[in-house]
Amino acid sequence: MKKAIFLILAILGWITLIVRLYLRIVESDYTPLESTIQFFSYFTILTNLLVTIYCTKQLLKTGQQKNSLFDKPETLTAFTVFILIVGIVYHIALKPIWNPEGLTMVLSEIHHTIVPLLTLVLWIISINENELGLKGLLKWLFYPIGYIIIVLIRGSFSNFYPYPFLDVQSLGIQKVLINSFFLLLVMIVLLIIFYYLGNSIRNKKMANKAYK
Repeated sequence: MKKAIFLILAILGWITLIVRLYLRIVESDYTPLESTIQFFSYFTILTNLLVTIYCTKQLLKTGQQKNSLFDKPETLTAFTVFILIVGIVYHIALKPIWNPEGLTMVLSEIHHTIVPLLTLVLWIISINENELGLKGLLKWLFYPIGYIIIVLIRGSFSNFYPYPFLDVQSLGIQKVLINSFFLLLVMIVLLIIFYYLGNSIRNKKMANKAYK
């Protein structure tokens, strides 16, 4: 079942990302380069890309590849938290103000609903004898922190902000920093919850094996 989910997420990921990038380029008034940069400025796109790369890497992994970053149990846990944040923020804050249609709507639902749910299922069935480390998990916060910093720096001279809650022009830098702080706080809380939940599931599985 795990390999099947890896395959589904990898295929869905590469196809939807390529199609969305193509649509972004052909439908945008910007140059192809600027359209591509803007496309990869979305946390949704970057996180879906990370999940896609992770699943592809697992499918192509050989027995000798065991110590890479993508083989650590904290990696899948972090990606699961981040992709769930993508879905939660979209359905709570963005979907009410954005109504895509046709193919764009289908692609959006895949990235914001189907991929997060499948990744969560993958995480649940992947918890095994490998104990999660909280320190290793929290190190992944460099990803969203770095993302926010880069978006704000680039937005200061390009005037492009991928999300309304990061729009310095409309909200001001103070409000954006507050929004970013609370978003990061939610991520920290979820990472800690998944840390304890993951190790709890692992311990139960290990106990069940011991009694068999």
